[in-house]
Amino acid sequence: MDRDDLLRPTLAGHDAAAKTYKPYRLSSQVYVGFFGGALALGAIGFLNAALLRMPVRARIAIVAIALAAEAALVAFILATNTDEGRIASIAAGLVAYGGAYLVQRSADRVYHFHADDEEPYQGLFGPGLLACICARVVEAALIYGVS
Repeated sequence: MDRDDLLRPTLAGHDAAAKTYKPYRLSSQVYVGFFGGALALGAIGFLNAALLRMPVRARIAIVAIALAAEAALVAFILATNTDEGRIASIAAGLVAYGGAYLVQRSADRVYHFHADDEEPYQGLFGPGLLACICARVVEAALIYGVS
């Protein structure tokens, strides 16, 4: 073995594609749940779980939690015949955030421990805003289209 080979940098163990997209900070997802409801949180949680390279089972669990919270919201609004379900929608989004947080927590800790960057997370403003707007449109169609 040549002495120069020992000092030559290698790329072994460094996946360039893995460093391209960073996941979202878990604490930032609470804003998506608050402003966008359970559906928006489910979409962002699913995407974040994929960025954290979680198994498909965990991604499905996040979507199932979000859909269950949204179904409970629609059932509550239809059962109470109320036109103002904003507070119930916020509650459903926060409940979905709690479930998604618990599913993503350990993978996020592992990611944060092994992150080389000073800021290992990407911003959630653009995707979060888009998810909030789309989810509110779908939620309005669900609630007012059914009743």
